[in-house]
Amino acid sequence: MLRFFKIGGFLPALIFLGLTACFGGVQKTGKVVSYQPGKVITKKGYYQVGQLSPDWGRINLNQAVIAFYNAKWGATISTDAFCDQAYDDSSLPMLTKHLMPGLQDVKVVEEKPLKLDDRGALRTLFKASLDGVPVMVDAVIIKKDWCLFDFYLVTPPPQHAEAAMDFEGFYQGFAFQGAI
Repeated sequence: MLRFFKIGGFLPALIFLGLTACFGGVQKTGKVVSYQPGKVITKKGYYQVGQLSPDWGRINLNQAVIAFYNAKWGATISTDAFCDQAYDDSSLPMLTKHLMPGLQDVKVVEEKPLKLDDRGALRTLFKASLDGVPVMVDAVIIKKDWCLFDFYLVTPPPQHAEAAMDFEGFYQGFAFQGAI
């Protein structure tokens, strides 16, 4: 697990990096290669996402992940994809639990099944802390065509409700297009 410091308000982005490291490390197994507005390009094709307002600036984390930061809310929205043999074919609730190692005081606030691109998905909201810093993590996980797609919102608890509206528009735009 990475060690996190509050640098320039990027704590949510750093926590996201920690989540992906716990999940297996997107640098080794991630399939995201680039981003065009509303389109995440992967090694296997691309998937559409909802577009974010200009308040969300793209950040480069040097990982196979697309991430955006909103300074007003101190929030990060991110997405990644794992395809073929790059992930464990467990249930969505089990895959969500892979996100929690390294976080302390994890409490699931809500777990809600939903449909995205005609597939079952799972949205889980949990409160946690990392080295004593409280965070809200809103995660949506979907499996389609031998790929696992993750969407994350990491916020300080007071800003979650505002940032969640933008997050919902982002992940609800999901449509996997397969090969380019």
